[in-house]
Amino acid sequence: MIKRIAYIFLLVFLVFISVMEMGCRKNAIEPKSNDFGYGYFPLSVGSTWIYQVDSIDYDAFGKTIDTFRFLVKHQIVDSIVDNQGVRGSIVEVSRTDSLTGPFVFDRNMVKRITEFRAEVLDSNVRVINLVFPPTLYKYWDANVFNTKDKEEYEILEEISTEIIDTTQYMNTLHVVQRDEAFKTLRNFGIEKYAKDKGLIYARQIFWTKKAIGDTTEIPEGYDYTYTLKSFEK
Repeated sequence: MIKRIAYIFLLVFLVFISVMEMGCRKNAIEPKSNDFGYGYFPLSVGSTWIYQVDSIDYDAFGKTIDTFRFLVKHQIVDSIVDNQGVRGSIVEVSRTDSLTGPFVFDRNMVKRITEFRAEVLDSNVRVINLVFPPTLYKYWDANVFNTKDKEEYEILEEISTEIIDTTQYMNTLHVVQRDEAFKTLRNFGIEKYAKDKGLIYARQIFWTKKAIGDTTEIPEGYDYTYTLKSFEK
């Protein structure tokens, strides 16, 4: 029942987005799956990614540092075409409470490629994760279609061969989302994509401190990493 409600909610949200874009979209042609580097963002039904999440939660008030390790699964279970002809892939997200626990359904989200953008629609928020063709130093506002503050993503590295967690990947892209480092603030985000596999690694860091130079102070914030453990399509 929960899955069905989440599915229906996504359909309504996609229709709403389509209506909002009707006035500005003219003769848009959906790109083919392997043109312009679209292999960095696979959308085939059945594609399944399992990530290991390593999370650190900093609690300045309670003066604690908690660490968690669990698995998250992204599986493309269906596709939908909105009334503007844009095809989206419905991704079922589930997670465990440890590295060995069973997967439990969390939510649905939508991934799609439209007008040379790779977009993710998650929890009513639409974000541009990649732009095509992916070119070194290309940048864009990831939040242009939502109400959040402007956030510039930029492709800062293209690597022919890269090893992540003992796995070798060919042709990877590094998309830096933000990189702020001050004495009392660390705000950093990065996603790494491999051709024909999609997202293989992500790290998000955000914490703040009150004192400058106090190395013993526990900050307030988080630090988590997604590392791809398996991919099937």
